[in-house]
Amino acid sequence: MKSSELDKLVMLLSSDWFLPHWYLIGIFTDEGKKCLLHDGCREIVRQVMSGAKQYWDVDFASDRVRKTRLMLDALMERCKLEEGALNRIKGLVSGEESSIDDATRWLLVSMTEQLLDGSVTDGPRLNASIKKSLYEKWKHPDEIDFKELCLASTINWDQYLRSTTSDLPAMLADYVSAVVGQSKFEVLWGFINTNLTVSERHELFSWYRTFGKTLTGEPLRLAHEA
Repeated sequence: MKSSELDKLVMLLSSDWFLPHWYLIGIFTDEGKKCLLHDGCREIVRQVMSGAKQYWDVDFASDRVRKTRLMLDALMERCKLEEGALNRIKGLVSGEESSIDDATRWLLVSMTEQLLDGSVTDGPRLNASIKKSLYEKWKHPDEIDFKELCLASTINWDQYLRSTTSDLPAMLADYVSAVVGQSKFEVLWGFINTNLTVSERHELFSWYRTFGKTLTGEPLRLAHEA
């Protein structure tokens, strides 16, 4: 477990400026659970800092990191997070990706992009409401200036977070930009399994299978359908 990944994720989730954008790193849960997790992460940040003024001066020993991870695990259990959100946070901490193979991940993202940019002219029809829902969540992260959001926040806690890395006040913005760039599939998969109804998911999965076979000539197996 990398202490820097764990610490930065907890700090990011404790911030106010990033609270509306959790879905961009593939974390989907309801507002009540988000607030509980957000507030709990502030307590964990205090444990990480333990009186240090600068993050670089905190204890990076394995024992402290283990305690921080146990606090996060206990917090997630108290929040009763959905399995998808729970697994995504654990994956961000460990650096492990979804168990879905890379080729399928790439194909699903590619097909979704083609669907939403209007380049799919043949194949089965898909309910317009599903396309609309996908389009509303499939926001291009380059349209969001994370650095500006981070540095411009006047919330006391956000100011405190910046002060803990005073030489790198946009550290969390840089971190989230890197994570977002690698999270297209997680955003898509999390949205499908959290925001769509069962019937909408089945219709979309059916569309993926049909269009996927058209593209590759091979059946598309979605073993992790929810």
